[in-house]
Amino acid sequence: MKAVVIAAGKGTRMQPLTLTMSKGMLPVANKPVLQWTCEFLDFCDEIIIIVNENQRDIISHFINNKKVRLLFQDAPLGTGHALLQAEGIKGRFIAMYGDDIYGKEDIENISQLNETALGSFSSENPKIYGVVETKDGWVIDLEEKPEKPKSNLVNCGLYLFDESIFSYLKKIPISPRGEYELTDAIKAMLAGGVKIKNHNVSVWIPLSYPWNILDVNKYLLDKYGKNIHPSVELRPGAVVEDPVAIDAGSVIGPNCYIRKYSSIGKNCKVGQAVEVKNSIIMDNSFVSHLSYVGDTIIGRKCNVGGGTIFANLRLDDKNVKMEINGVRVDSNHHKLGAIVGDGVKFGTRVTVMPGKRIWPNLLIPACMTVNEDIKTELPLSNYQQQKE
Repeated sequence: MKAVVIAAGKGTRMQPLTLTMSKGMLPVANKPVLQWTCEFLDFCDEIIIIVNENQRDIISHFINNKKVRLLFQDAPLGTGHALLQAEGIKGRFIAMYGDDIYGKEDIENISQLNETALGSFSSENPKIYGVVETKDGWVIDLEEKPEKPKSNLVNCGLYLFDESIFSYLKKIPISPRGEYELTDAIKAMLAGGVKIKNHNVSVWIPLSYPWNILDVNKYLLDKYGKNIHPSVELRPGAVVEDPVAIDAGSVIGPNCYIRKYSSIGKNCKVGQAVEVKNSIIMDNSFVSHLSYVGDTIIGRKCNVGGGTIFANLRLDDKNVKMEINGVRVDSNHHKLGAIVGDGVKFGTRVTVMPGKRIWPNLLIPACMTVNEDIKTELPLSNYQQQKE
């Protein structure tokens, strides 16, 4: 059995994190998303990952993995075009998106079917996805984001194909958004009389928005348990609440509180009297004393000054919204903190309000309250001398 993992997308909705790393390399429970996917596919003989040539982090991570073969999509022309890069595979193979998380058991179960199959997931809000219409366990239609869905089953991007899919991919027209859509090829198969089995999955977490990273982190820690590297230094008074992940070389404490569902990367320092709750702190970042990090993602090589607060709860108790590509999106999360890119440096006693994003390599001055996303360098007159 072979598997094709589509991972060439830009992940613009995940900015600022994807400005400096590929979406598939975002760490959850201290492993890149794509690493988890490959581990779930360990029963396969070969894993083909479709990437673009600019994803150097994916390439360097997997270049020496003997089970993984990298193929390149030379232009961003959609999921159908990406899968077509794997033409030449014979027999049945798994196809899936590399920036979503599926249950390992669901992947194994669909691989054991004897016919072309599509993975579906029961959604409480199907109209925001591609809706799957079925009859007697077979797919009879797909409809993209319908106003009145005919079912609550949505296409989760997990498939079992054979080589015949490639002939359909070559025939589909380009879509209105300028891409070759894999779902158009599937609809052409249905129109041509190909029978496609519906396979309902129990676990599917699409990584569409930044807060979904925290959802995946929680699922993986719940499923696979805590992972604290033996080299981690837990200083006196440090309280660690399972399950958490803390990677090699990190120093925790003294007198700090790491609450469950937090992941702290390699060579991090969490200082005295810091509380970290349901958050991800990536490699080589430093959170100084008397700070609070709530439901927040902090990128690599960040420095958080003492007394900094990442607030995670609106005063009116409403869901936190975040601006994504110019649109205010409801996270459906009651608690959600900030999304901080790589290399950001905070002065002391900064307060970051819920749902705010900070672009990479910026300086945030002391005692500032961050009420809006920060995408460009601030006019920090009092920092000028320090920068020079």
